[in-house]
Amino acid sequence: MPRSHARGANALCLAFTLSLAGCASSGPAEAPTGTVTPQDPPATPVPTEAAVQENTSVEPPEASIEGIFSGVQADRGRTTFDEVCSECHTTSEFRGRTFQSNWGRRTVYSFFRTVRSTMPDDNPGGLSEQVYLDVVAYILSINGHDAGSSELAADSPMREVRLAPPGVDRQ
Repeated sequence: MPRSHARGANALCLAFTLSLAGCASSGPAEAPTGTVTPQDPPATPVPTEAAVQENTSVEPPEASIEGIFSGVQADRGRTTFDEVCSECHTTSEFRGRTFQSNWGRRTVYSFFRTVRSTMPDDNPGGLSEQVYLDVVAYILSINGHDAGSSELAADSPMREVRLAPPGVDRQ
């Protein structure tokens, strides 16, 4: 089933389930005499398909990527890239139209996680976390992102930031 049809079907199932849950309570249960029943909360409307899709979106929020890595860190990443990564890769693989087509809509964290778990090819995950972060900072810098004063770290807002550089159409 195409992704758009599956999303619509899931949303309809959720809306149907929610409406059934609302129908299951036909009113307040009768309380034994002598007890006070609390007021029923106001009925909540059943969300429309569009509202369900909006709330279940997997798109990360837009956040500014500027300044989540430092220039010094990007320089360290360049050194590592030149010494380790360039044995198999060129910098042109990590910028430009093809790179943005493959990675621009993804988060910085997604790229970091992939690089950390698959590189170097002969020793995946064999470098320190800081080295991987430095290389990602370098990749961000060659894609036109501005450096800031803080370094990219494991607790940076990488999950909230897309890899596409400023002004690039991510469609």
